[in-house]
Parts: sequence; structure tokens; C-alpha cells
Amino acid sequence: MSETERDKDEEKYARHLVQNYTHRDIGELLGFAKPATTAGQKAAELKTDFISDLMERILAGEKLATKRGLDSSLLVQFARKIGKWTKVGSSLKSEKSLYEYFSNFALFVAQCLKSKTASKNSDIARLILPAERTDYKPDDSNDSRRIDVGLAMHGINASVKRVSLNSYADMLCIAEAKKSRALDKDALAQLFLYSVNIYMRQPNRRYVWGLTICADEVYACLMLNDGFFVSPAMRISEPAGRKMLISWLVQWSMCPEDRLGYDPTMCRVPNSDDADVGGSNSGKVDDKRYTIDCYDDKSQETTTYITKRTIMSADDMLGRHTRCFVATRHSGSGTESSANEVVIKDAWSPAKHPPLEDPRDEIKLLRKIHDTFEQDTPDHIYPNMLVGSHVRLDQKDKSVIDTTDAIFNAAGVDRIDPPSEPGTKSAWKHQPLRAHRRIVLSPVGHSIKTVQNEAELIIVLAEAMNCYSSVLSQCGVLHRDISTNNILVVRDGENKIPRGLLIDFDFAVNVDTHERSARPERSGTLPYMSIANILNLDTPRTALDDWESLLYVVCWLATVGITSSHRVPDAELGKKPIKYWRIGSPEEIAKAKRTHMHSDVIFQSNIVEEFREQYKLLPRFAIALHKALFGNSNCPGALLGLKVYGGDSSDDDDDDDDDIFNDDS
Repeated sequence: MSETERDKDEEKYARHLVQNYTHRDIGELLGFAKPATTAGQKAAELKTDFISDLMERILAGEKLATKRGLDSSLLVQFARKIGKWTKVGSSLKSEKSLYEYFSNFALFVAQCLKSKTASKNSDIARLILPAERTDYKPDDSNDSRRIDVGLAMHGINASVKRVSLNSYADMLCIAEAKKSRALDKDALAQLFLYSVNIYMRQPNRRYVWGLTICADEVYACLMLNDGFFVSPAMRISEPAGRKMLISWLVQWSMCPEDRLGYDPTMCRVPNSDDADVGGSNSGKVDDKRYTIDCYDDKSQETTTYITKRTIMSADDMLGRHTRCFVATRHSGSGTESSANEVVIKDAWSPAKHPPLEDPRDEIKLLRKIHDTFEQDTPDHIYPNMLVGSHVRLDQKDKSVIDTTDAIFNAAGVDRIDPPSEPGTKSAWKHQPLRAHRRIVLSPVGHSIKTVQNEAELIIVLAEAMNCYSSVLSQCGVLHRDISTNNILVVRDGENKIPRGLLIDFDFAVNVDTHERSARPERSGTLPYMSIANILNLDTPRTALDDWESLLYVVCWLATVGITSSHRVPDAELGKKPIKYWRIGSPEEIAKAKRTHMHSDVIFQSNIVEEFREQYKLLPRFAIALHKALFGNSNCPGALLGLKVYGGDSSDDDDDDDDDIFNDDS
């Protein structure tokens, strides 16, 4: 896929988010950014009144008497631009002047907060300052898109001026401008496209704020895991609208950092430029190191780790926002050797209320696996949880679990479980419950893309699925998300045979001891989900669904290439039938898979023959797995009742298909 095609897909997705996940005119939204204490909230109101009154007097042409700590000439300079903004009406020829108008508005508020005449400023936590550059591409961007205005946090003693802000990693939020009120939906779509980069570059962001500026109307936007909330319009041509925007900037300057969306248990290490950045982005992933406090609910102790590299970043506005790091214990004076490396997984997982009693909690499942295998050590490696718990925050002098409810409750709003009807956009308070969970695991693995050849890939897949079977048979845990991201390569040395590690039990469930099945529920990762899973058919989910996912993993890797030197160009991949496993609606994807799995002839001609020509083992592996799943009358798979392998008994007894690895090649 070309960059142009990718941009079009992303823009289409952003419009989808605006249409299906965005809630407008939320009057209670400002409450999500309010100071934590009643005294702080009262102080914010007084400061807002003071700044609003001062702005209106200057805009009216009143000359201000010189007051201690208040630079009236500087405020007048800022107000000139604000005055022009008040007169633009519903549209203007170009949006570029809006960058200047909004930046001066933010500087006016910051200058007032910094002054001593705004009452004591000890309750001001930070100044919100605009970037000196506008309409620019941040240095850590993965695409060519240009943001309009970036906002950053600085200390109360900072100079009130536009600041150097060259990366998403340092932004509080983004302001997207459009020249007309009528373009408000376009502004939101652009804001969503840009803000995902903040999630990617700032692993300590729980949620993200943003602003849209549409001619003389400004909107604040809160972006959570499952929905986006937009404030009523703040019309800059009216005093009430100007005062409301002042209130937003004041509260952002005074509220605790967790109400700006930051995670106080994960702190960026200052002046660190020596991080080993992993992943395919080659330095485009956030290059800052973090200390992470990891509480364990069993020992009730907290261990602090320091990250060495980021191996997974949040790359979507919706969902779990999973991040993974390689880390070591933080001693304060340095880090431990690589022999003591661990993996930290941080994610916002779907949860049931109360979260601590959720039977699908990954922490509970991993602890069950740990306790089982600690007594009876298997011959395969497995994800060994060392520390695990829900992330906790301090709110109103008590420790609370970081959940969607905690975010809503801090704003004085009650979250409501969404209705059960799928595909229905309901009221904004109807949001799914998510819980912020953090686990520390060993051993440390690497992407499956690090295998050196197809033989290594098969070895890794075999051990991972051996672990899968043991976890199911001995622990009663069904994984339900076999994918390329969830099978890692572990190497004990440079020339050692690689091992396969199965990870990510976020979708896993406890299953009945005898039936080994779970109730129907769509779960997993496209394009690896089974047909029954994609369609959410009313049949039990069993191990067959996960083995079917393994077949799709093999086919996908064999088609796109398992190493960088084998990788198929995006343009070429776009011509292969397998592309339909990941584009379109669930029904369209399921239809494509049904077609490709329909018979051995169709499977081989549409899928296997598209494998990279240098692979000799993977075609035989895929054909045998396909036959076992879809051609075995004793093993009904997704194509119930359909005989995909015909012929007489002699064909079914062909030894070549059964012994697929007895080949000197």
C-alpha cells in the first residue's frame, strides 16, 4: 500500500470515528479537567473571572493602571490579535491567521496566571504555552501530516512566550484549525489523526485532550478508549465564549496531571538520550526512558522499573492502548544487567464490575498459569508473571483503581454500561468499563519477524502451540487470540535454536474442565480470527478456533515474508487474494476466508501458490493444517458439514501429507 493509499484509509477511519464514536455538546466536559479540591475549583473560578474581566476591559479600549507583576503593555499586544479574532465571523479566507489569534489568546491567559495580581500563584501547577512553529510536521512523526498549533506545559516560572515544541512526545495537546464553522467535523477528523501520535509517543498518557478552532468557534475534545466527547461551541465573538475558553486554559493550568490524561505512576526520566529504541520504526518510537511503579496485588509491594526500550506502542485512538517495554529494576544509581531484563505490559483491558472480581482478568489467569507450572514445570517456556495488579491512583486522599469509572467519578459523572445491542450509538455516558492493568513478565522475547528462516519459524510456532495446549489442558485457560503479535522468539544465545513464547492473555478465559469451550464472543486480532469468531456465530469457541488462527498466521507470514529480506512490497501484496483477510466489514472478511478455505484446490490456488517462492516447508505445513481443520469429518471447524477434501480413501491416506517434515530439503 502506497503512502497516499494509507493516508486515504486513515482519513476514512477518522471520519468513521467522528460519525460513530463522537458525542457533541457535552456541557459536563469541563468537569473532567477541574482541580481536585473544592478550594482549587474556587480558585480556578476566581482566576477565570479576573482574566475574563481584564480581557474584556482591554478589548473595550480601557487603559489599565500599572499593577505589580502585571505587564499591561504585553497584554495589550496579545489582545490586539484576540480583537481581530472576535471579528472574523463564521468563516474567513484562510485558516492561517487563526494560528496567530489562538496562540495570543493562550499567551494572554498564561501571562495573567503568572502575574501576582491574579491572586497568589502557588496553586498554579503549570503554564500552557503555544509552540513557536505553526503548520509544521513534528520531528517524531511517521507521516507527512502537519499540525496547526501544539500546546506544551511549562513551569510557572517559565517566560511567557511561544516555545520550542518539535515532537509529539512533548505535547500536551493539539489545536486543529479550519477557516469555517461548517468544517467542524473535518477539524475533528484531523484532530483524531494527529492525536494518535501523542498516544504513540507518550506511553504515560491515559487519555488525550485536544482543541478544534473553526473560524470564531472553539471546541474542547476529550478522547478516551471507546468514545470522544466534545464541548459546546465557545464563540470567540461573544464574551461568554471567550470566558469559557479562558476557563479551559485555567483549569488545565491548575488540575492534577492525571486529569490531563497523564499516568502519575509512570514518569519520564529527565535528560535521557541513551534509550535503545526497538521496533520497525527505527528510532521513530518515543526515545525517552521512563520509571514505572509496578504494584503487586499478591505481595502488596511496589517495585520500580526503568525502561530500556519500547517494544509496543499504542497505535489506535480506540481500544486497549497496549504498551510493552523491556525494563530492569530501578536502583536509583543505575540499572541491572540484561540478564535481569523483564517485559512490562500496560493496557486498558475490558473489565466487569467490580474489576477485582472479574474472572477474565489477565492477572488472575497468568497467576493461575504461574502457580500451576511452578509445581509441575513443563518442557516449554511460558509467560511467567512476576508482578501484576491494577494501576492505582490517589484521589481525594484515597487509593482508587484506575478505570473508566475513576475518570468519570473524578468529574462527578456516573458512567453507565452501554446497551447490549451491537452497533448502536447511545448516550455519551454509556461507555464500556475498562481497567488499567500492569504486569511484569519473563522471559523477554522478540518479534516473530526476527526468525531467520522458515525452519526457525516452524520451531517457534510449534513450541508456542505446545504452550497453548498445556495452558488449556492443565490450567483450563483458552487463549483466543493467536496472532503474529502474540508469539515471540526467545533466544538464549546467538547460535542457539530459538524458542517460541505465547503471550497476551487479555482475551483468554477460564473454560469448563470437560468441555474446554467458552461462550460465543468475538475476540482476537484481524486477519487471524476464525470464521466463526469473525461472524460471532452462536457456537462455542474452542481450541479449533485458535488452531484455525494459527493457519492464518502461517499463511500471512508465508505470503508477506518472514524476514525483512523476504518482505513483499505493499503494492504487490495489494494484488494478492489474502489482502481481503484484513479489509472490509467482518462479514466481507469472513466471506473471503470461507471462499479461500472452501476446498483444497481453492486454498492452494488462491493462498498457497501466493507464498514466497523460496519457502518449501511452509506450503506443506499450511496444506496439512488446512486439511486437519477443514477436511477432517471428526473435527468440525468453521465450515460445518462441508467436505473440503474429496477423493477416495487412498487419497486421504497419502503419507506425504501426514509426515510433512520428513524431507531432507
